Amino acid sequence: MAECQRSVLSCKRCRVRKIKCDRVLPSCGACVAAKATCTGFSSHHGAQKEIPRSVVQHLESEIARLEKQLAQDGHLDDLNASDILAGMPTREEGDTASSLKQRSTRLDETPFHDALKENIMGCDEVQAVISATLPIGCGLTDLVSKVRMGLTPSVLAPDGRSPIASRASFSKLNDTVVKANILRNMPSSIVNNLVQKYLARILPIYPAVYEPTVWKQLESVKKTLSTAENAVIAPSYDFLIIYLVMAISVTLGCSKSEDESRCMAFSGALFEEGIRHLNIRSHVPSDLAGLQATLLILQYATINPRFANVWILSGAAMRSCLELGLHRDPPNASELDPLSLDLRRRVFWCAYGMDRCVCAALQRPLSIPDPAISVELPSVLDDKHICATGIDATGTETKYHALRWIKFRCLQSSMIEVHFQNKPLDPDQTWNNWLQSMEAKIETWYTGYSGGHELAEYARAHALAALHRPSPRVPYPAPQSLQIAFQASYDSARSLHQHIRSGFYRRPWLLAHHTLEAAIIVLFCLRHGAGLIAQQFNASQIFDMTKLFTTNFLAISSQGWTEVSKIAETYERLLGPLLEFTLSGKPAVQHGFGPAQDAELLRLLYPGPAQLDKLRFGKSANDDMPASSMALLNSDDWTLGDGAPNLEVLDDWGLLDYTTIGPEDPILLEGF
Repeated sequence: MAECQRSVLSCKRCRVRKIKCDRVLPSCGACVAAKATCTGFSSHHGAQKEIPRSVVQHLESEIARLEKQLAQDGHLDDLNASDILAGMPTREEGDTASSLKQRSTRLDETPFHDALKENIMGCDEVQAVISATLPIGCGLTDLVSKVRMGLTPSVLAPDGRSPIASRASFSKLNDTVVKANILRNMPSSIVNNLVQKYLARILPIYPAVYEPTVWKQLESVKKTLSTAENAVIAPSYDFLIIYLVMAISVTLGCSKSEDESRCMAFSGALFEEGIRHLNIRSHVPSDLAGLQATLLILQYATINPRFANVWILSGAAMRSCLELGLHRDPPNASELDPLSLDLRRRVFWCAYGMDRCVCAALQRPLSIPDPAISVELPSVLDDKHICATGIDATGTETKYHALRWIKFRCLQSSMIEVHFQNKPLDPDQTWNNWLQSMEAKIETWYTGYSGGHELAEYARAHALAALHRPSPRVPYPAPQSLQIAFQASYDSARSLHQHIRSGFYRRPWLLAHHTLEAAIIVLFCLRHGAGLIAQQFNASQIFDMTKLFTTNFLAISSQGWTEVSKIAETYERLLGPLLEFTLSGKPAVQHGFGPAQDAELLRLLYPGPAQLDKLRFGKSANDDMPASSMALLNSDDWTLGDGAPNLEVLDDWGLLDYTTIGPEDPILLEGF
């Protein structure tokens, strides 16, 4: 059946005035130019005359409102995550789609019926979306379904395959055996070095796993491979974790080598081979262990967004956290051993950090409001000092960075709630007082970061730009805020510039979205604060500051994510007339920046779910890969058959550590 191409209806204002509506969401060009509220029109008898132009935005605002009300009333735990997301009763096994249309009553005694909301939630299309995105239960099958959804790119592959076919290309849910060709032929020392590299460099800032458990899983993998015939094995959770850890580790520091594309191709090959172990036949020790795997896949998706959907995976991770009750310490916390309690905490805060980071990048509602979170922070001690029998408080603190970034995400969360979810300020607190208090908290976080981090300077600038940026709460900030936002956006781009080119732990998905956000803020500041900016900086400085964003976009694009270059084109197209307007002082419309450009800038400033799909979600794994990752590993320098791998090639990839092995040692996985 052909897909319906019908666009949304014209807005109410254009219909009443009988003028042509461009039907742009969330506000049409005519309403933007007139600075009028853009609403939809319903011809339904008895329905409200004004309806939201964007159903998705309306539902998101309702989610935020209900979450806030439940948190304030202390009833957030009375509903599970699917209740919070969908605003309807829990769906049990065997329920039909029609049962989803039944509204759950409010927690108070007097039910309130919102006809508009009931009509929207009763729509067959909305119910179909809910049925597809809210799998049943929280067991292993549900985990596989939710994460598999995240492995589906949001755009069609070049060969025209559907997203379902793209997802199926990874593996089937019921595969009985999978092959481990790449892992079987990797030297044992390289496997150990990759695992050690991840545990030493990433675990301290993203402690989603427990180090002793990872080493045990590696030993289990070695033992299984040593007895496997032709590298054919049963799906295994241990294999999944080791593959994910190695796929991430291969990318660390690869920007400093001359073969970055080959490292990324090798990483992608590891991911594709390892993700086949995400299988309903895999024995996952617990729901918490399954959530750890989800977080590792999410982490890899931010590094290589062509393989997975960051937005879906982050939502799946937070939903699992809510279903497992990780946002609060369990009532029987005293009965749990110290290791289990710390694992619950560290897994939740890793998911929390990702959720806040992704929601800030996409301007999506937070999965859970901060007042509903009461779980304590995880221990900063090294994992060797944490075990089931107790925690050695005198041990070495190695997770200092993780704690600092959790605190930064809390600051970020506070700004999101106020700017985009209309959280009320404290009594007797003015807007300027709130800005000053947040600035003080940001500076305290930055100055207290004595340990240092390659992105600490960027985080400070990014937070200041997000604090003073335009938002639904304050559509037109004060001139002083525009000045601060302009300077902070440039500072963030300057801090990111070197990291984009040679950062050790780069995550292009986040880099692209944060660069886009800062670039659009700069355009808005030029549009509405050009006079003050022209007084503060000369023409040459303004030109160099604004062109840095184009440089960053193209640098990210050159690393394999070509969609970003299209965003650079859009940015340059809007920047040109704004630079002329800023430097000449003449009206912007005389330089080609009229109502249509204002409407486009507004859409970029408040992106809806249909905007920038490719940049937002990633792309097909088959697009723009350097040849084929598997073909790369089948070259003469790397044999997947019975031959030995060429250590010279591995040395070029930076995977050999000659402090532990000799350059002439023919070390195959003999112990596997």
